[in-house]
Amino acid sequence: MLQLINDVLDLAKVESGKIELRAEPIELARLVGEVRDVLRTITANKHIKVEVEVSPELTGVVGDPSKLKQILYNYVSNALKFSPDDGKVWIRCLPVGSEHFRIEVEDTGIGIRSEDMDRLFVEFQQLDASTAKRFQGTGLGLALTKRLTEAHGGHVEVRSVVGKGSV
Repeated sequence: MLQLINDVLDLAKVESGKIELRAEPIELARLVGEVRDVLRTITANKHIKVEVEVSPELTGVVGDPSKLKQILYNYVSNALKFSPDDGKVWIRCLPVGSEHFRIEVEDTGIGIRSEDMDRLFVEFQQLDASTAKRFQGTGLGLALTKRLTEAHGGHVEVRSVVGKGSV
């Protein structure tokens, strides 16, 4: 319940333009490792292998470390939630040009139908009633994560194949 309240408050701040983002140096490899460690129980229980690739070229990254961690946590926990036992999740941090970077989270999950893509980042949306029952969630995580990414000057893209997984 506390997470839901915090997500609603964060979403309201982002939507109103009142979110305050810190600009601090971020060591991406350490941040990704911290998120992976927090989610270790889920990966162990489901026997999901998580592979991490952080480009050594990504130095001098500046942003809000707590919000970037929240973004990454939401994407990775979502990937784990929808991946089957013995599945796999990849986390990649790659340079895009000389001043930007891309974070990819790929999974071997259930995938997303093309007709559901438009609703993926809408607040309080569950894409399918049957999956909503199996995979508990508030329907706020991806909506908030998209808005936080945009507040950092980024954007979100999704590619998915039903039954194979998503990136």
